Amino acid sequence: MIKHPKGYLRDSGLLHYQMRIQDEAHLLAHPKMGNSWEGMVIEQILRGLDARGIAYTPYHYRTKGGSEIDLILEGRFGVIPIEIKYTSQIKGTALKALQTFCDDRQLPLGILINNDDKIRSYSEKIVGIPLACL
Repeated sequence: MIKHPKGYLRDSGLLHYQMRIQDEAHLLAHPKMGNSWEGMVIEQILRGLDARGIAYTPYHYRTKGGSEIDLILEGRFGVIPIEIKYTSQIKGTALKALQTFCDDRQLPLGILINNDDKIRSYSEKIVGIPLACL
């Protein structure tokens, strides 16, 4: 298991400038669109916690076998694993790492943030929250 911060350029405007992305159409067609969106979501989550004065430690989780979770938050609130997907349609296999992480650590909840139009329950322990709800 690798447990360490993952490097993100927290300013998506600067990131898009460096990637020479000129407009929304170019961004949506760019091969790094998903990575850009993931970074933007993580930035929104971290800024929200900072604004509320909530202490936390963020991690990226990855096993040697390749399973990964985009963001793990640890704090007085416990451990919250968060998977981030740009798409609105989620396949069950996309949540396997999140489900396994929750089961192995006996966590009550894992969160998927995506572009769905409503909050969904994907399993007993995994809830999907649209970015628009944050």
